Amino acid sequence: MAESPKASEIRERARAWRDIMLQMTATIMIPLTIAGMGLYYTRWQQNVNDLKTMIDLVSDDKPERQKYGIAMFEYLLKNDKVPVEFVAAQLDYANNASDPQLLPAMERALTAAAQTNTNVQAVFKEAVGRLPSRVFVNVLNEQQRACFSKLLTGLKDTDGAAITVPSIAMAKWDGKVNEIRAMNDDDVPKAEAIANWLRNIGFDIQVVNLTNIWSGAKKVRPNTFEIWFGDKDLPPICTGKQAAIQSPPPSN
Repeated sequence: MAESPKASEIRERARAWRDIMLQMTATIMIPLTIAGMGLYYTRWQQNVNDLKTMIDLVSDDKPERQKYGIAMFEYLLKNDKVPVEFVAAQLDYANNASDPQLLPAMERALTAAAQTNTNVQAVFKEAVGRLPSRVFVNVLNEQQRACFSKLLTGLKDTDGAAITVPSIAMAKWDGKVNEIRAMNDDDVPKAEAIANWLRNIGFDIQVVNLTNIWSGAKKVRPNTFEIWFGDKDLPPICTGKQAAIQSPPPSN
């Protein structure tokens, strides 16, 4: 049956309106898509530029520029613009930098950012977990300093990537026992492992958890420990009565 002229006209009008709507949609969506892609790329490029600028500032020899770079590091952390791999790389750089104040400054920036952005704390913990454990040693006299230096030489031969000792300092206290101090609950197992290594070579030492004892412990980065020599006899390895150092604790 042949189609009536009126039905044919209605069908043509519908096709025309459909074509017009498609053209209008394309006219609107294509610019929006291009604009969206452009905005995404612009933000991505800006983030990359911010990270590069921050690296240049942090690694600068001038303290003023370095200070500004650390402030920028904190700002980017607060806004979730620093991936964990990048945080780990920056901490590793600071951990090996000649400036002893760089790592504490970056750690303070991480701690401050964590108070605003809860995601930073998890990133901080994971990044620090990739670094060697830091052990700050405090001794009462030069004999104790020489003793631990000897122990440290044996440690570096077998486990230098797991433990690093930034300093062996003279410090007076009235302790009668040797202590290794952990700053938070999660670090107690590693403190026990280090203590066991020292005990195996005849160095009597106790593990102390400062989490609920010292309010300042929460400000210390994870995986950081302190060894305090007390008024105790030196181990045989330091007095020439023992020649071999046993294996150190396994790294976490």
